[in-house]
Amino acid sequence: MKINTKLSALCIAATLMSVAQAAAAAPAVTAPAEATQPSVANPAASVPAQVPAPAASASATMPAPAQAPSVPAASTPAAAAGSAKAATPVAPSAPAQRPSTSVAPAAAPSVPSTVKPSKPQQPSTSAPAAAATSVKPTQLDKLNHESAVPLVLEAQSRYQYAISGGSPVGESFQLNGKSYRYLSEDIGTKTKLISYLTQAYTKQASEQFVGKFFVEVNGRLAQLNADGGNLLEFSRATAKMVTMTPVKRSYLLTVPYPAETKQPNAKITVNFEKVGSYWKISSAPHVIF
Repeated sequence: MKINTKLSALCIAATLMSVAQAAAAAPAVTAPAEATQPSVANPAASVPAQVPAPAASASATMPAPAQAPSVPAASTPAAAAGSAKAATPVAPSAPAQRPSTSVAPAAAPSVPSTVKPSKPQQPSTSAPAAAATSVKPTQLDKLNHESAVPLVLEAQSRYQYAISGGSPVGESFQLNGKSYRYLSEDIGTKTKLISYLTQAYTKQASEQFVGKFFVEVNGRLAQLNADGGNLLEFSRATAKMVTMTPVKRSYLLTVPYPAETKQPNAKITVNFEKVGSYWKISSAPHVIF
């Protein structure tokens, strides 16, 4: 009896040790299962592998009533496995939210790239057109029946300014029983007046005009106190080329009078000469106007 009692005690002790070893081994197996949660099959496969271990130890100690403690011990890893299964579905739900953040920025960059190229090309076509029409009559390098008329109008304007004494007209005085007036300061000397006229006329034509209509008194230019001019409308004139050389040309101008005068158009020949790079009128101002 003592031997049987000792044997049963040893069997109970061996059973308890096997249960303790199984319980100690259970956490070591379940810990890697949590580390490899992305694959769903791993936690389920690791749990059944631990179940036969308590069952094998229980079959070796069938005669002893020590079977009772093995039941709660075996239920411990089962509960742990159940808790592991309950925890595993929660982890995959977190990565499911990541794709939603990368979708929105993808469509944004394509919008501004199509808007910019259309507008900056339009101003480049209008700039050369405006520059082509801005040709000064005093800098005319190409003479034809169209450009001759603007140069005549420029020459008429300078003639009228000079023949009227400039602005403002200088003081008046008597000379040889006639009334004279000084020219304005800007054209008050022979040098200033010649410089003003040669913007549209040749120097020879300008000097011919100044010598006929102006006198020099005390270094200042003066003229008879009278106004001149005619009714011809040079702004409506047309020009036709009569003679042509590389540096000299003649045009016949047809100039109308105002309609209310009922006078026929005037025919005036105007001579042109190229001085340097620009065309000038070589007819004296008083011959034309």
